[in-house]
Amino acid sequence: MMGLKGGRAACWLRAVVTVVVTYCILGLLVEAAVPYILPENAITTYVGESAKAGVFAIWFYLIWRISKAIRGIYGARSTQYLEGTPLWRILLDVTGGFILAAFCFSVLYLYIARVQGPGAFSADLNLGEALYFSIVTMTTTGYGDISPKSGWAKFVVSLQILFGFLYNVLFFSIFAGFVGRRR
Repeated sequence: MMGLKGGRAACWLRAVVTVVVTYCILGLLVEAAVPYILPENAITTYVGESAKAGVFAIWFYLIWRISKAIRGIYGARSTQYLEGTPLWRILLDVTGGFILAAFCFSVLYLYIARVQGPGAFSADLNLGEALYFSIVTMTTTGYGDISPKSGWAKFVVSLQILFGFLYNVLFFSIFAGFVGRRR
């Protein structure tokens, strides 16, 4: 009976996360469309701002998924986890975590740019440019076309560089551990 309740809870959690992520993406698309496609009014402002708040809630889910994958691969029950979890699921978790993190950082960059004004970054950021900058930063590519200028922007970029580096190390160690334990 306990497994059935745990399965329902996991199902509900997946449903809630799916709804929150979908709402956040749609809300940020609405915000990106203002004023080019959609008019700026109370509804579009509310949708955009609440979507940004939802993105920060996604951080908790992201941290939970990463810690669950680490516990599964390196924890006391790693053999059961590795035998019972298909490789595609582990790949999906790791890749999804990377994409969610890049997305969350891009929203944080938009927030910093909006609060601190045009001096926060070397270029004006919209959603597409913030996502591009987030991915370039997290992969430590650093083309230099967009750079942080304010103290908060530099701090958050530094955090993302560290996160990206550690996440890449985690990513490769997961697969090394996975291959080593499958043998």
